[in-house]
Amino acid sequence: MKKKYGIIISVLAFAAVIFMSCATVDEIPPDERALAAGIQAWHEREPADAAVYWNEIQDEKLKKKYLGYIDLYKAGAESLNKTDSIKASNETKLREACNKAIEKFSAIDPALKLPTEVAEKGAAVSAKCIKSLVTSGKVTAARKMHESATKVFGSSDELAEVHKEIEIVSSLYKKKSNLDSQAESIASVESFEDKVAAYDKVIASYASAEKEINSAAANAGLAKSTALAPNMRVLRKARQDLTVSRAALIRERAYDYKNKINEEFARTPENAESGKMSLEDILAHHKSIEKNIDVIYQDLLGFASKYPNDIGQDIIDDINAQKKDLEAKIAQVNAEIRTAQEIASRGKVVIPLIIGLFNPDPRSTAESKRSRPAKFSASNVKKDEYWWGMVSIPRGQMNDLVITLKDNRTVRAFAENTKSGKLIEKNKMKDLINRSYKVGNSWPILNAGSQLTSDKYFFEVQKGKTPDYSGEVVVYSSFIVRMR
Repeated sequence: MKKKYGIIISVLAFAAVIFMSCATVDEIPPDERALAAGIQAWHEREPADAAVYWNEIQDEKLKKKYLGYIDLYKAGAESLNKTDSIKASNETKLREACNKAIEKFSAIDPALKLPTEVAEKGAAVSAKCIKSLVTSGKVTAARKMHESATKVFGSSDELAEVHKEIEIVSSLYKKKSNLDSQAESIASVESFEDKVAAYDKVIASYASAEKEINSAAANAGLAKSTALAPNMRVLRKARQDLTVSRAALIRERAYDYKNKINEEFARTPENAESGKMSLEDILAHHKSIEKNIDVIYQDLLGFASKYPNDIGQDIIDDINAQKKDLEAKIAQVNAEIRTAQEIASRGKVVIPLIIGLFNPDPRSTAESKRSRPAKFSASNVKKDEYWWGMVSIPRGQMNDLVITLKDNRTVRAFAENTKSGKLIEKNKMKDLINRSYKVGNSWPILNAGSQLTSDKYFFEVQKGKTPDYSGEVVVYSSFIVRMR
């Protein structure tokens, strides 16, 4: 039958009205009667009941089309019913079944309405699926599914509520994206104070965004929404991470002062050979160290006063303890220098006089734990020479003291003053060097803390093939481990 019925999607219901209102049934073409009767059966009974009438349509193309709607409905209803047996925790599988139902129902002519109970169930299941997407922050997917579900199942309280959640979470991530960009730009700020100010500004903006989102949720009646809470935590964590970064920046600057104090303590005189410095020069050098350390310390206190809420008392206590210890050590060094006239027979003095205070050096590996070295050097040497220094090794630590030269001269080390070598043979003094562990030009005193009878060490540098030599004395946590 080639007659065009003029029946399109938007007038299917109208055809049913015609069917019911015509005085003479014979005046209506058979296919139109069958089509309209099927539509009426779809709406008044069950969609499947329409098949009885649509099977009478003679236009095969039209019949296939409307019978196909029944198949789509059955497939959609089947997918929707499957959601009853899917656990709520299996969100992915539940969403797949729901989306399949929406896909099948969407392909049905809009004029063929879903049964009320099916539409209500579809709206409820869809709302749950959409809510899980919102909870995970997948706003785009949630919005797309909401639009499809609303188009298929119509509006409902559940879909209306989840739509509010979509809008609020969407607003949240828009704000977060903008704030994240601002946070990333902080890295390019060079000035310390400007960088801290930039942190403060962005952190305040994050906090303001949280308040705005919370206010919007309260106004929408969603203050206790389970879908909003995880997304609020994402926003809150971004602010907290930035706060931690800000605190780390300030603490790092505070520790810079501490490192400056360390470096100042280990500072050696410029353009001066330690072996040729007078006692007066050495004393003046250590007094300048004391003065400079105090200047750095005062700068630290000024810095701490600018950020009282960020520099913990632990840092100040740590640096106070260090400063007190350094002052005591410097006083100890100065006392030794002042009495140097009485102990001149010890030989030449290494610089810095005391080592082993800062283990390990930040530039060394965990295994090496190498202290800052004491330097020594000499020129125009025609005989054996004698040196001494001080070492700080805490009780119970098996640290090693290592004397290293730049050439292969022989070294001997002792726990007592040798009076420039006069007492070595006379008193049969024990050489502390563990020669079996000697590596290259490095001469180790293993477990020096127990071998040395005081905080002083004495060593002999024997005459070599050249008139000049230099070297250093270092404390290791384990010289043997380092050399393996």
